[in-house]
Amino acid sequence: MSRQGPAGKFRVTPAYQEGYGAYMANDQTPTVKKLRCVFCNEEKQLDAFSKTQIAKATYNPYAPPGWNKKPKNITCKKCTAKQINSLQCMTCTETKPLEQFAKNQRRHSEKARCLKCMKKREEEDMNDSDPDYSSDDDDDPYETWDDIM
Repeated sequence: MSRQGPAGKFRVTPAYQEGYGAYMANDQTPTVKKLRCVFCNEEKQLDAFSKTQIAKATYNPYAPPGWNKKPKNITCKKCTAKQINSLQCMTCTETKPLEQFAKNQRRHSEKARCLKCMKKREEEDMNDSDPDYSSDDDDDPYETWDDIM
């Protein structure tokens, strides 16, 4: 953040932005140089971790008591799960992009069906939903439970 000086041609920047001054002079928190990834179990530089993971690992003065002492599960960028862009259809076993699946099917990825297969299934169900009038015992269509027992 900078603001213009009184004449408008000078720029005045606050001291805490430039790294000198009294800002954070008495900060007692240790600076972390390396972190250990939980999955690959390697100690890596901070560049290998996201900002969220670094924030999780560093000291938080506003956290509830005992939170900073708990061990944190920190994962590096390589070991962090990526966003899913495609799914495999359970019926036709093709890998297709997410746009070809209904949102409800995306939630259960292990049993997801693509829109084409769902449409085929729906058409089959419509043909099978006709009532079956052929039965073996058509003696009395108005038979009650009392008659059977």
